[in-house]
Amino acid sequence: MNMAPIQAHNYAPQTITRRARLLAGIIAAVAFAALAVQPLLGDGTYLQNLGGMLRYFTIWGNVAACLIMATIALGRDVSRPIMAALATALTIIALVYWLLLSGIHNPEGFDRITNQFHHTIVPALTIGWWLRFTPAAPSTKALIPAIMVPPLSYGAFALVLGQMTSFYPYFFTDLPALGWPKFLLSNAVFALFFAVSGAGLVTVKNWLQNRLSAAA
Repeated sequence: MNMAPIQAHNYAPQTITRRARLLAGIIAAVAFAALAVQPLLGDGTYLQNLGGMLRYFTIWGNVAACLIMATIALGRDVSRPIMAALATALTIIALVYWLLLSGIHNPEGFDRITNQFHHTIVPALTIGWWLRFTPAAPSTKALIPAIMVPPLSYGAFALVLGQMTSFYPYFFTDLPALGWPKFLLSNAVFALFFAVSGAGLVTVKNWLQNRLSAAA
């Protein structure tokens, strides 16, 4: 049996079945629908509300899920590092919300529905797709740099946003309150948390993939 597609750095489109691409398209459509509806629920204009949404890491993760799953649905190649980074980001988005924020966040009306899509449904569907349909990674260490890109990129974005608007979405982005040493340390810890979480997720995924291969 030729194992070249599995060992390659990227998995080629032909290694993803039509069913998997269809499911990826459904996930992309679900993510897009929730993102498109959300700006309709605020008090400002559509564009003002959309801009406000993009300040949050949760929305970054959902936008990424929409774009990446749409890319897969169209039969394009997506690398293991990108998929691992996406799965890690969505896992952390869901866990942090439900463990730390859900008790103090009480959306109402349609906002309550879109909130479920952003924090639960889209993350769960995307992570489930990644676990089921992408091949095992030959090296977990090789994925770590990509997994750390989202938190580091967001930290830089939040810093610029804060300097321009004096708005800091999360405590670890609040430079005036933290000062430079604590700000840098907080963002480094955030990125390290992603790295450790991502490594754990990839390890679990590889174990599941090996079990499925053995069963087949």
